[in-house]
Amino acid sequence: MKQLWIALAMGSVAVGCGTTSAPNPFGVDGGADAAPDADTDGGTGGGGPADAGPDADTELGGPCLDDGQCNDAIDCTFDSCDLTLKRCRFVPDDAKCQNALYCDGVERCDHKLGCVPGVPVGCGDNSPCTIDSCDEATQSCKHAPRDVDGDGDPDGHCPGGHDCDDNDPTVSSLLPEICGNQKDDNCNGVIDETPCASASHDTCLDPLSISASGTYAMDTTGAKLDYPTTCGLGSQPTARDVVAAVLLPAGPPVDLEVKAATLGYPVAVAIAGQCGDPSTELACGRTTSGPVGTLAKARVRGIGDPTKATAYPVYVATAPGAKVALDVHILPATTKAVNETCGTAAPVTPGVPVALEIIDAVKDLASACVTQLGELVYTFDLASPSDVDVYASSTDGDGAPVISLRDAACAMAGDELACAQGAAPHLFRHALPAGTYYVSVSASAPTGVTLTVDVKSPTVGAPDETCVGSPVLVPNKTLPVTLSNHQDDINLGCLAGAVDAAYELDLAAASDVLLVQRIAQGDLGAVGLARPACTAATALVCVAGGQSPVRASKRNVPPGQYRVVAESQLAEDVQLTAFVRDAVPPTLVPFADACADVHVIPSTGGFFQGNTANATPNFSAGCDQGGVQGPGAPDQLLQLTLAATKRVVLDMSGSGYNTILDVRAGPGCPGTEVPAACAVGYGQGRSYLDLTLGAGTYYLQIDGYELDSGPWFLDVRVVDP
Repeated sequence: MKQLWIALAMGSVAVGCGTTSAPNPFGVDGGADAAPDADTDGGTGGGGPADAGPDADTELGGPCLDDGQCNDAIDCTFDSCDLTLKRCRFVPDDAKCQNALYCDGVERCDHKLGCVPGVPVGCGDNSPCTIDSCDEATQSCKHAPRDVDGDGDPDGHCPGGHDCDDNDPTVSSLLPEICGNQKDDNCNGVIDETPCASASHDTCLDPLSISASGTYAMDTTGAKLDYPTTCGLGSQPTARDVVAAVLLPAGPPVDLEVKAATLGYPVAVAIAGQCGDPSTELACGRTTSGPVGTLAKARVRGIGDPTKATAYPVYVATAPGAKVALDVHILPATTKAVNETCGTAAPVTPGVPVALEIIDAVKDLASACVTQLGELVYTFDLASPSDVDVYASSTDGDGAPVISLRDAACAMAGDELACAQGAAPHLFRHALPAGTYYVSVSASAPTGVTLTVDVKSPTVGAPDETCVGSPVLVPNKTLPVTLSNHQDDINLGCLAGAVDAAYELDLAAASDVLLVQRIAQGDLGAVGLARPACTAATALVCVAGGQSPVRASKRNVPPGQYRVVAESQLAEDVQLTAFVRDAVPPTLVPFADACADVHVIPSTGGFFQGNTANATPNFSAGCDQGGVQGPGAPDQLLQLTLAATKRVVLDMSGSGYNTILDVRAGPGCPGTEVPAACAVGYGQGRSYLDLTLGAGTYYLQIDGYELDSGPWFLDVRVVDP
């Protein structure tokens, strides 16, 4: 080392270090691949002193004088110059590697390899009586009772189960006894006892006769699946069907529309020309979600015989057997709508409602608002620039309309100006130029729709309407945002069909940014950070959700100008905050198991990561309502001392389990629970608290809901109230 200093003094080392600011006087790369001739690691290659052994600090790299000289080319590490050691330090930041998926485990940052996959969540409970799985939707483990045949009744050999034949889905303690089939259908140990169920209308030999419009009760319990259809449930082992015969008298053609509805069971309905002949199928309706359950709807147009009465079979299938409400409508004959494409679009007069039905339209157009059904297309012209409102509502409540406003080119996905979906979607555009426009209408389920296009004098959008000329968002201050007069201008790729507002966020230095958006109950919102172009390709982060607040975090964002985008599907007002601080490396919390080794948080906050899996349960939490007695799950304890009243925001997004975050007030450890300062974190959002705390000492308890434990992240923001 003495020779190195002599060489430096003589100016004999001229190689630069790093990519910014002043050249490195040490003459070596400030990264983790420091040149061996500097002999800073004694030839070990580990970046430590000559006698470094297994306990060498793996975060250290080569020499440096400032942060700009440290870059290990690993995106997930926090690179800085340790001014005490005058060595580069590369701190792995696991939070930067998270992919928002739960079941594949918590991704890790390796200081040499970058982001590496996590260990998949292990959900096995070692019980042969449960089927264990990881559920991504709820981000938790599920331990379903063993039910091999999927009939809803667990195996009778297991606790709580009563299925006497778990290989036969038609046998279960939940099913009625079927007459005369020589089976113990209800698993009570007796075969064909009375009372027993005998399926009515099981085949074409015994259909339910219907001769007028109305609602008819049917029940597939005890029936067999006799008549597979193109949209039916033949692949489900518990599927079964019954038959109705709709009798049409001699006379002019009519339309026949049938709807089968159940309380949540898969259901399908089909209309045929001849019972038992699958080649005569005329229409078939698949399962869709209705307002209170599931439904299927089918319509045949212009059927009947002018010279004689005709019977048309209707097949109703469910899985498993269930009660069905069958709505039958015999209607005047109509022709299928021809306005299915942009080339055949029907004109719509502004201000005049149009009644339409989405039931047998073909899907032709791509839209950011996805639907499984087809669409009908309408067109209108603007003679001069105008504001345009497009409204849609369901006339029968069976489905949620989906509307799309498209420009004169119309047909391609890029021709869509905006879309909207929901129970009563509303689409608005400021000052559309004169020209021809198109509106396509679809729905989540077959339904009647009323469409209205209104045209008004043009107005100018608010300053925060687009990413061009956006007003500046003040960091660490909550801003109320009015969206009722906004339109959908920006697509960051995480919430289609939502109105939005954009704000400029200027970062003078590398920063950790936490975006928080509070939304109205029942709304769906999104918040994102992007470069000024405000496209999906330039988005740094974008998160959508229906649970308030919606949060999006991006750590170590380079200095520069950015846009913060707030979105609301219902155009409801929101509150938006951009919490900004100079970027800090993550702090590992290895112990902090109790008051004796509590981890101290700086008064300015920071970013922390730990794992409660190896901790011990010491403290209870007021919001742990999972029925667990005693101290509950393993926990860790952190301490925060405030010299004055502060707004303290605590965010556990990305943590690998169902967290509990409980704040306790000191001065003594562990303190007493602060009112309304305990939060359970389900799903991706995990625990979140936004508190105003007075001067004093506080203890942050990292815990788990219903004995859950694992790796966690905690972002602590301390700002002026």
